[in-house]
Amino acid sequence: MTQKENILKEKLLRVKKNKYLLENQENYFSLGLEMMDNIGCLDPELRDRLIYVTFFHWITEGRFNFEQLEHLLSISLDNTHLFYRIYDKDEDAVFARAFSVLIVALIIDQHRKQDFLLEEKLYKIKDKLLEYMHLEQDVRGYVHVRGWAHSAAHTADALDELVQCNCFNKVDLLDILNSIKSKMCIGYYVYVDDESERMVTAVKNALDRKILTKSEIIEWLQGFSVEDSKSTHINYYHLKVNIKGFLRSLYFRLLEQDDFRFIIEEIRKLLKKL
Repeated sequence: MTQKENILKEKLLRVKKNKYLLENQENYFSLGLEMMDNIGCLDPELRDRLIYVTFFHWITEGRFNFEQLEHLLSISLDNTHLFYRIYDKDEDAVFARAFSVLIVALIIDQHRKQDFLLEEKLYKIKDKLLEYMHLEQDVRGYVHVRGWAHSAAHTADALDELVQCNCFNKVDLLDILNSIKSKMCIGYYVYVDDESERMVTAVKNALDRKILTKSEIIEWLQGFSVEDSKSTHINYYHLKVNIKGFLRSLYFRLLEQDDFRFIIEEIRKLLKKL
């Protein structure tokens, strides 16, 4: 750890001990900016259990005003955070990206409670998240020593908040669902850290909006296919494992809802083919 990171860690340990309260209201934002500068630090305790958890408390408890939240959102979505070294083969760069997207999720959740983001801003967020979803290739879950990266699951959390915003229509929801499908239908990595459950949560909330037609949902489901893959290639096996895991998660999440019986039946057909 750098000296700056050690100093920040000491500050946040004191904040945690004081039940996430600061004596001076103005210090919340200045310390929040300092946390954003270190969002991708490689110490899992500082990154996950201190920076993220502190942001969680401060955002959900209203420690930032709307202007400050928008500023933190802009930082989270910029090229040194959500898209930090996105094209590089740097195994450590993913932590900045994956934890920046969690801040986006927290701020959208706060928007849904207090309605402070303009519709135009929400569409820009949607475009940024889908671009990131497409570009991110490092989808490791738990990384030895470094801790959680979990970029796919974290992005799913942000998309879950997004699909619950009323401004998005069926075209937008299908864009998001197709992005999720593309991220689940990969063969270069097998999801082993509950990523499918986090993706399914976003899908379930999109379906609960009840603005997608039966035919649109079935067409989306039928896109979960491995027909073009070579059965002798290891990527084929990994792809099939990921698809089956996702479809099973969705199946059990919807099993008790009568209005989604047609989805259950379609998943059964797809799993038989697999």
